[in-house]
Amino acid sequence: MDILGDGIYETEDAALQFPTAADTNYDRLVVGNDRATAFGQIDPIATATNNLEIKKNQDSGKCDCCPVTGEGTESCHDCCVKLNYEDITVGDRTATAFGFAAATNNVKIVTNQQ
Repeated sequence: MDILGDGIYETEDAALQFPTAADTNYDRLVVGNDRATAFGQIDPIATATNNLEIKKNQDSGKCDCCPVTGEGTESCHDCCVKLNYEDITVGDRTATAFGFAAATNNVKIVTNQQ
């Protein structure tokens, strides 16, 4: 990611503009392709399994508020202006079974943004 300034961020596919006064967090996660193949006989049964579990937390930072009264408040920005941008891309997941065999794909994505 290239930061162009004034809250403009450029990625491979797009350019995004965020408020410059915001606590900003941009996160990108790319998972490639996954393949599993099982060739089974009568006993035991072969199994092709793809398991993918992504657990992700994202926090754009602490809220620092300006005092309501006092000097210097004219330069303050809004309190707790936060921006979390999350981009998760998961590739092709293929599980194939031949003969006396089984195939499963399990995908679980859990994200938390603060």
